[in-house]
Amino acid sequence: MRLHMKIINKLFYSFILLFLSANVLSAKEDYRIEDQPMALEEALSIPASGTLKQKDNGFIYLDLDNAFIDAVVPQLDMPGELRPRPTATKSMGAHISVFHEKEGVQPVELGQSFHFDIKDIRSFTLHTRDGLKKLWVISTDSPELEELRESYGLGPKLKGYDYHISLGKQMPTAPDGWQDKHEFSWFDLSDEPTDDLDTEGDFVIVDSPQVLETAKKVNQVGQLCLKSNGYSYVNVDDAFVENVANLLPTEGDFKPLPTGSKKLGAHISVLYEDEMIGKEIWDFVDAGDWFSFEVRDLRYFDRKTGNGIKRYWLLAVDAPGLQRLRKHYGLKPKLQGHDFHITLGTEEIVEAVLPEAA
Repeated sequence: MRLHMKIINKLFYSFILLFLSANVLSAKEDYRIEDQPMALEEALSIPASGTLKQKDNGFIYLDLDNAFIDAVVPQLDMPGELRPRPTATKSMGAHISVFHEKEGVQPVELGQSFHFDIKDIRSFTLHTRDGLKKLWVISTDSPELEELRESYGLGPKLKGYDYHISLGKQMPTAPDGWQDKHEFSWFDLSDEPTDDLDTEGDFVIVDSPQVLETAKKVNQVGQLCLKSNGYSYVNVDDAFVENVANLLPTEGDFKPLPTGSKKLGAHISVLYEDEMIGKEIWDFVDAGDWFSFEVRDLRYFDRKTGNGIKRYWLLAVDAPGLQRLRKHYGLKPKLQGHDFHITLGTEEIVEAVLPEAA
């Protein structure tokens, strides 16, 4: 009897361990099922079928009713904003990817109708050439599409992923009227200790009293801005570039940072897009706040390119408030480990050609 109970206990604990392991594995999935009852209800009300079509490049997809985007996206409740896939004329609009062009399939079923079932609404973060993207999709199940792919000797799912309808990408937003704010950030007014500027690194500090005197005559404050792609920067007076660029001790072809209307102009980079999306900073309430800084030195760093060496000239600035802002969002106090700075422009350096030995 005791032996029998020991066997039962062992089986029970083995089952518990197996259950926990399965849950740990499922927790590592690269997507998040979102609780969006209104959007899901809207999606379930749309006919779940589409027509198989092919693009000129060979990509094959199931063309769907654009209501899957136009009607579902407004029902999503999330921080920031979702920028939907375009559904205008000449765009693919709502669709389910079926065959990648590299698979080289020419199905005879083009023009036929295929059905699917709505499963859930998901979000996931994707690494692309352009950086991180937070995407939202409607996940679907379609035995008909699985059978179609298998009939051409391929796996049942494209790249092994569930069939889905892409809704759009989630992006950070700033408060309404942020451009009209005039208050200094409380990060700027705090006395929390911050790191000092680096005195050495992959850069050269240039002794130029005239440049520093000229730069320090410019008002050393700026407004924290948010671009539509999620990049955040402090907008500063273009005089930092326009008054200083012609004083730099350059020798090669120098191109100052473009300033003026419709140009980014003089600025201090604060948060890159990948950081905003990676840390899920969707409601960027600090946009519009003002920050002070101090120009501390003139420096440059060189980068090798296919055409020679490109030299980047910049003004290093001390900006304690910006360090505190980054730390508040769980980031390192300095952007990519570099001091905050105002880029002045780039210089093309011609490498000296040594004479050949006799």
